[in-house]
Amino acid sequence: MSEPTVITKPNNNNNNNNNNNNNNNNNNNRKDSKAIKKPAKVTIASDGSDSVAGANQSAADAVLQDAMTNEDLGRRQVIKNIIVSHFLSGTAKKLKLVDVAERAGITRQALDRYYSDLKPYIAGKKDVTDLVDGTQAKARVETQATINAVDAKWKTKLEQAQVEQDKEVSKAIGSYITTLMNGDIAIFESNQLRKSLEKQTLHAADLKKKVDLLELKLTTSSTHAAPTGAPSTHDKVVYDVDIEQLCVHYQRSRSLDQFEDAKEMELRAIREKFARFTTMPNVHVVMFADRYICRFNEFAANYSAVGETSLIIRLPLFTRIEISNFIKHIPNNFKRSLYVPYLPLEIERKAQRVFNFKQNPLPPEEAMAADGADTPNMAWGLDQIVTFKIRQGD
Repeated sequence: MSEPTVITKPNNNNNNNNNNNNNNNNNNNRKDSKAIKKPAKVTIASDGSDSVAGANQSAADAVLQDAMTNEDLGRRQVIKNIIVSHFLSGTAKKLKLVDVAERAGITRQALDRYYSDLKPYIAGKKDVTDLVDGTQAKARVETQATINAVDAKWKTKLEQAQVEQDKEVSKAIGSYITTLMNGDIAIFESNQLRKSLEKQTLHAADLKKKVDLLELKLTTSSTHAAPTGAPSTHDKVVYDVDIEQLCVHYQRSRSLDQFEDAKEMELRAIREKFARFTTMPNVHVVMFADRYICRFNEFAANYSAVGETSLIIRLPLFTRIEISNFIKHIPNNFKRSLYVPYLPLEIERKAQRVFNFKQNPLPPEEAMAADGADTPNMAWGLDQIVTFKIRQGD
């Protein structure tokens, strides 16, 4: 490529004689100004390299724009990872905006301006499940959410039990203060404190047992996860309706309406989670028609299917209308199966219920409804009906 040829006006020699006089200097300055205002004509020989340089500049601008976009996407993913990591830690400490900004390497103002859509997740107002992709990740978040819910529920119960215990102690002290001596009062308070501590210990042990069970499920789910980069061939998410806990409340209140309302509330919460799986392929909704004659957790643990995402649901509903109303909320692209346990003799069914609910029995009306349940039909919107016989003790 030839060198550029520059053609300019010859320099005025008077410009170099700065020591002549002030007038000459002024004239020279005016000439220089005119030379600046009217630049010399420049002729550059080119063989087409200008267009190549322009194209290179455009390509560089495009690469810079892509880099800025990728940096923004990477920063957004970092913020999402911070939110999900904090949620999976199970800590009760609130996640602060300033901490997220500091960990993400940005300012608080930048977080407010460019990532304001993530602030509801940081504040815990939106479901963190929306920030993760893949069945395995969603299962971990769902399990952690269950652990957090159980933890919060039992902490509330412990606090309520403590308040009730304090009220009972205060009432007892007020009733017997006039008849008890100081020594008797001390013994009474000591016994009440011992009973309270025993109750709290039992509650704490029960809570720890539930948390350990959930952590075991999470560990098992992680153990069976597919290798990184490959889709999992065996995924299942279990949704249980805590009938046993509802029976505990029923034994206290003796209100069948409260029992039914609580059961309906838990089923409604399960229905609302179907939308999270609509974008996944091969989703199979496995409904366990609970007749209270075998344990749901054993059924869920033993269920296995390859090449599908299984949503295993405990379904304590007995009439065609109830079951059909539940099924209609399942997306049409999901496979729908109903598994019905069977025992031929009534005496066997009663024995199983006594065995499974010996501490807190079912409401009699609920057991009668289970025995008189409508026979399932494919016309209810099902793709498969499986009836299986159980063994006593299951």
